[in-house]
Amino acid sequence: MKKLIAILLFFNPLADPCDYPLKDGKPTSKGIQKYVEDKGEELVMEYQEFIEDTLFNVWIYADVDVHNRITDSLELGRFYPHEISISTQEGFIAYELADLSKYQRSKYDESNRFVKSTVFHELTHEYVHQISLEMQYIDKVNVDRTYQTYVWIMRSQESFGSIFIEEGICENITERMGEIIAPKRPFIPKSVEDLTDKENKYLIKYKYASYFVDPFLDTAGIKKGIKTLLHNPPPTFDEILNPDLFYGRLVVPKVSVASLRER
Repeated sequence: MKKLIAILLFFNPLADPCDYPLKDGKPTSKGIQKYVEDKGEELVMEYQEFIEDTLFNVWIYADVDVHNRITDSLELGRFYPHEISISTQEGFIAYELADLSKYQRSKYDESNRFVKSTVFHELTHEYVHQISLEMQYIDKVNVDRTYQTYVWIMRSQESFGSIFIEEGICENITERMGEIIAPKRPFIPKSVEDLTDKENKYLIKYKYASYFVDPFLDTAGIKKGIKTLLHNPPPTFDEILNPDLFYGRLVVPKVSVASLRER
C-alpha cells in the first residue's frame, strides 16, 4: 500500500505541496510572477471581503524591473493610483505566511516579506487613495494636503508624519488579515533621534506605525478611522512620540452616512 501511495504522489502534480517554485526554500522570480498572475483577482476579492468595501479599477502585476525603480530598499511592491506592481526580486521568504510550518514561523521574530502580504499592503495604499477621492468628491470634506501627493520625500515633519500614518494603516490592515508575523514587542521610540535614525527606519515606518494606529482603528473602525486620519494634519515628531497628543486633537469629518460602511 505504501508503494502505491508513493507512485500516486509521484505521478499526481496536485500532490506537490507548493504550486509555485522555490529556490533554497524561497520564492523564485518566475514563481512570484506566476503567483501574482494566478492569484491577483482572488486576493482583491479576499481583501474586499475583509474591509467590507469595494475596490474600483485596480490592476495588479509582477514587474521584473520594479525593484530598480524603488528607492526604498525595504519595499517589495510599488503603488500608483489604480496600479500595483510587485517586485520579482527574490527577497520574499514565502508566497504566503500559511506556507510556513509552525517551526519555520518560530524562527522569525517578525516578518512581512511574503508575496501575499505585500499585495495586501499595496492594496491598502489603493484603498486609502480611493477613500481620499471619496472624501473630496462625494463627502465634500477636506483631505489634508500632505496626503494628496504621491511624491514622498522625507524633508519635513509633515511628510515624515504622512508617510508614517499611511504606511502604518497599510501594515496594520495586513497584520489584521493574519498575513504578517507581528513582533511581540514593537520598538517604541523615545526620542526624535530614534525616529530619524536610518537604522530604525523599518522599525518606525512599518512596525511602530502599525502599533501607533492600531488602537484608533479599533475604536473608530477602518473606514471612518482612515477618513479621520486623512482629514487632519499628520503627527509631528512630538506627537509620534506621544500618541495621546495626536489623537487628542483629531477632528472627525462630517461625512455622509452612506459612505461609512463600517465593518
